[in-house]
Amino acid sequence: MGLGPRPLARTVDVTVASVARMYDFLLRGKDSYPADRVACDMLKAVVPNAVALVEAQRAFSLAAVDRLASQHGVRQFLDFGCGLPAWVNTHQVARYSRVVYIDKDPMVVAHGRALLDEGGRTAVVQGDLLEGDDLLARRQVSALIDFERPVAVMMTSVLQCVPDDENPAMALRSLLDRLAPGSYLVLSQWVSEEPDTRDRVAQVMHGSTAGAWGQVRTRAAVDGFFDELTLMEPGLGDVSSWARARSASDQPRGVFEYGGVGQIQR
Repeated sequence: MGLGPRPLARTVDVTVASVARMYDFLLRGKDSYPADRVACDMLKAVVPNAVALVEAQRAFSLAAVDRLASQHGVRQFLDFGCGLPAWVNTHQVARYSRVVYIDKDPMVVAHGRALLDEGGRTAVVQGDLLEGDDLLARRQVSALIDFERPVAVMMTSVLQCVPDDENPAMALRSLLDRLAPGSYLVLSQWVSEEPDTRDRVAQVMHGSTAGAWGQVRTRAAVDGFFDELTLMEPGLGDVSSWARARSASDQPRGVFEYGGVGQIQR
């Protein structure tokens, strides 16, 4: 069983690195503090391709949104772990859609509410996958999302912030069971087949973020998140294959962003 949701922070502590602010810094954003930048330097010493990883994740996320909206007619998105607003965001790619952005970080929520308002088609909610039905029942969510119709759940670089002892697989399965047939899961996270590398990343990230981290997983562990889903081409693999002509089975060494898109077809 999972441990339930961790308490959500209500204030911003700039003396402790935030995963969201670290990502913003690696993406050349401006919303970081010295603690975040020091943590990024420590991370890059272990994962030299960290910038390429976050860029691949961002490109994959937007490419998946574009494909689902333009080719498959998806008009509802739940964007978990949305991070700080970027130059282009989910609702700007999925035009004419309703988007609920969800993040635990209070700074993300404050910036999102200031910058992502789109005339009643978007909402920004402080929340966590582990909250389950309590999150989906919130007024901001239920006012925009019709769970009787297909929904795309965005979960890119999210579950690496949730350790196995909090049972993210159970929380994810509970969420997917609530969705209508034809819904989609867009999921990716950092993966490595090298135990020493996984341990070194965990040491850096747990120490820098005061434990607000989960784990780098193996490909097989991430594959399990897609059980019972029908995979969209090019299948599961390094998500940079969505942006470049690259075989999904051609996996790099070290740490890479691994995932794909699956559809519920029960």
